[in-house]
Amino acid sequence: MNTGKKQRKFTPEFKLNAVLESYATGNASATAARHNLHITQLNNWKKQLLKEGEKAFLPARSRKNEDERKIEEYEKVIGRLTVQNEILKKTKELLT
Repeated sequence: MNTGKKQRKFTPEFKLNAVLESYATGNASATAARHNLHITQLNNWKKQLLKEGEKAFLPARSRKNEDERKIEEYEKVIGRLTVQNEILKKTKELLT
C-alpha cells in the first residue's frame, strides 16, 4: 500500500539538534511539531542518543570503520604481547 508519501531523510546534525532542542526547551511535543516530526520519531532519537552516545547518528559505515580501527589496534597489542612473551620464554630458557 503506497500512501504517496516519500520517506524523509534526516542528517545526523538535524537529529542531534532536534534532540538537544527538545532537552533544552523541556518540551518534546513542541520541538517535534516545530520540525514537522512525529513525537515517536523524536523520542526514538533521544533513546538512541542516550544508548549510543556520540556514535548515535553516525552512518553504519562510519561505525564499522571505527570498530575496524579498534580491532586493528587490539591486534597490534596482541602481537606485541606475543613477541614479548616469546622473548621472556627464550630468556628464561637461557638463564636456566
